[in-house]
Amino acid sequence: MDENKSYRTHPLFRVEQDNHHIITIQPLSAAAPEQLDMIGYLTQFVDLVTFILEREDTVGVVYTCPIQDEKIEYAQLFRQFSSSRSSPSDLFELTSKVLRWETFKKPIVSLFTNNCTAIALATMLWSNYRIASEKLQFGFPESRYGLFTAFGATIYLPALIGTENALSLLTQNKPVSSKEAHQLGLINELAQKPDDCLSLAKNWILHPPSIDANQHTKQMDELGPEAILAIQKKARGLYPGTNAVIELLQKKQLSTPFEAAEQEANLYLHVLKRPEPLSMVRTLHYGVQLAKSPKSISHFEDYSLKKIGILGAGMMGSGIAYEAARAGIEVALKDVTISQAQRGKAYAKQVCEKSLALGAMTASQGEQLLARIKPTEQVSDLNGSDCIIEAVFEDFHLKANVTQESLPYLSENGFFATNTTSLPITELAKASTEPKSFIGMHFFSPVDRMPLVEIICGKLTAQKTLEKALATALRLNKIPIVVQDAPGFFTSRIFFNYLLEGITMVLEGISPTLIEEEAIAAGFAVGPLAVLDEISLELMLHVYDQLPQLHASQKRAYNYLKGMVDQGRKGKKSGAGFYDYDTETKKKKIWKNPIIASVKENITATIIRKRLLHVMALDSYRCLAEGVLHQPIDGDIGSILGVGYASHTGGVFGHIDLTTLPLFVSECQLFQPYGEQWDIPASLRELADKDFRFYNGFDSNWS
Repeated sequence: MDENKSYRTHPLFRVEQDNHHIITIQPLSAAAPEQLDMIGYLTQFVDLVTFILEREDTVGVVYTCPIQDEKIEYAQLFRQFSSSRSSPSDLFELTSKVLRWETFKKPIVSLFTNNCTAIALATMLWSNYRIASEKLQFGFPESRYGLFTAFGATIYLPALIGTENALSLLTQNKPVSSKEAHQLGLINELAQKPDDCLSLAKNWILHPPSIDANQHTKQMDELGPEAILAIQKKARGLYPGTNAVIELLQKKQLSTPFEAAEQEANLYLHVLKRPEPLSMVRTLHYGVQLAKSPKSISHFEDYSLKKIGILGAGMMGSGIAYEAARAGIEVALKDVTISQAQRGKAYAKQVCEKSLALGAMTASQGEQLLARIKPTEQVSDLNGSDCIIEAVFEDFHLKANVTQESLPYLSENGFFATNTTSLPITELAKASTEPKSFIGMHFFSPVDRMPLVEIICGKLTAQKTLEKALATALRLNKIPIVVQDAPGFFTSRIFFNYLLEGITMVLEGISPTLIEEEAIAAGFAVGPLAVLDEISLELMLHVYDQLPQLHASQKRAYNYLKGMVDQGRKGKKSGAGFYDYDTETKKKKIWKNPIIASVKENITATIIRKRLLHVMALDSYRCLAEGVLHQPIDGDIGSILGVGYASHTGGVFGHIDLTTLPLFVSECQLFQPYGEQWDIPASLRELADKDFRFYNGFDSNWS
């Protein structure tokens, strides 16, 4: 039979056989047809491979990935398993068929020519030998959505790379490079060029080393308690997928492969039926996808971003400069003195050096990136900037001065953005001669690691300016949400309520240690008291000073913080705040104010968690009702990616839906004695009476 002559016609896959009777299988299209679900599609692939292996004349099989990463539809999986269309037995049957491939004792090779993650990567583990081209990425990102990868991943992966490595890869959402995957044993051989993969595969089949037919059933290393504790410390038991992986890997030692496959299938359905994963996928997958492809700029082509001017070379300005240079944009980084501007560029160099050490950047790429950043003390060097981003200290007069000084150097079609956490955009825009071209772009620190940008429209901001700001954020590889101007905007405003509730509980006599512990247990990235120390109590006072007015709870918090500052307890940098800091050991210990009596009645951990979660969600609704937010999904994205809200909830509105609105309102009402932050809008009560939900599955109910 001639080389590459068609072997068998199949509606979904191209099947070819060469002169050595090696069969090559490739998908005919980039995705499974819409009429087929994932189980149905992969079953056709597995049945095809099984049919080929059963033929006596088949020497070996080579296949490329049957599905592509971007074609995995999580919504389809949820619908599929929540209906009667699929059950654990369907998934178990699919995996069982794959496990039986070993009985044919014929070599099977899978080829990686593109990045491969999630279910796609699981299908590639079914082979005896895996060949990948260089510069690819592999991993299991489902863990960040509260899910886990089934389809045999928890069975095959531990045998290939060890149980502890498998636990980490399946639960930590940390992709590995081709080189790292090869070192782990996930990849058996690396090809310098993608085109070399097939010839290497055929050579391995024709000249194989001794094949362990039971390679996937061999005894694996045990999963140590330290490894489990390390994962549990990070996940805090809040992610159903992570919990499932730990359970499966613990049981696998005592199970046959087929028993493990049945356990995996049952737990996969159990996880998909939990409410948290759907909420997380809605926000962190589909919500982020939508934010990164806004309809408003789909036809926006008249704005060219070649140069950015940045005012202020502190942490924020230098971080923005790095991101812009990484995106291939020329940067004029201005500060008061050239030495300060150069320190800003030095930060970019440090980030480059870290990336170089991790293999994420070459020396040449780093040099080119740094060459795009021009530190300067001369405002004239901003000339021709398509965008000027001001990132100086949070002071009205300072921001007004640098705005007026730099505006003449903005290009004719350019726009001016202020980076601020809370100062009103409409007021700041008064310093501009073109307020319609003035907008807020609130970046988060450290900019090179924080993906969110909160874009704030002032009352006079033009739609074209918003489109340019969105285009700029996307060019910097950021995830934008758009909000309207109001005190604190959205992210800062709800975060201030988180900090306020922490201070309020301290003043009530609740143990500061308990507050911090339960904040972490609730899913927050950092406890409210630790945050206050990090940003400094003086800065928090400054923020309060900028607000148009303070209600009674805020005034109590303000007075308490001021008293601490007067005592020298200004936060981490001063060595004392809500914590005491040991400069030698670099350790910290919570401080208990002796003048505050400990609360006598029992305060349950559940109440503390609910107060911290609810207070931010309640104010998020106010933002939605007032028009600061346009849609709940913006609040969910902003709360998780901007201020570290508990991600397992899917965000502030996801949390309300998980709680149910009637219960949420009822519990907020119980908390009203703690302060004005618990005032419940009449409109929210009305929605609770209707048992309103902000979402119906993946769709918003808000109009």
